[in-house]
Amino acid sequence: MILTEFMIFLTDSILYLLLLIFPLYLWGKNKNKLFFYLSSSFLVGVLVYLLKLIFSIPRPAGAMIKTFSPAFPSLHSALAFFTLGFFFDNKKWRIPLLIYACLIAYSRIFLKVHYWPDVIAGAIIGFTIPFLIYQIGVLKKK
Repeated sequence: MILTEFMIFLTDSILYLLLLIFPLYLWGKNKNKLFFYLSSSFLVGVLVYLLKLIFSIPRPAGAMIKTFSPAFPSLHSALAFFTLGFFFDNKKWRIPLLIYACLIAYSRIFLKVHYWPDVIAGAIIGFTIPFLIYQIGVLKKK
């Protein structure tokens, strides 16, 4: 019971981290990076929802929380790994963000709202988009 409550808290925490804490952090640091953060997170969300509509894979039976959208790919996993991809250039944040993203992905499996392929696909999408866009931007500046 306590573990289930912790997993629910953990899976919901990505929304606060993504939508509140990191934007406020970037607001004071770098407005250009804040714009990139918001626009690329929007791109990840749109791509995940388009894929959900295209594949329309049902969720596992016996979910511990209510969900209404199709399972594939996992938006929570995509957003968690998005933060890792976005801040990958910051070496001191890599390991904590990787651990956090893996915990979010696992919480989706634990709560029976996703299958492993759902969270893996979400992780790939979420990490790749900001990482590649950032790398392209860095290469253009050189």
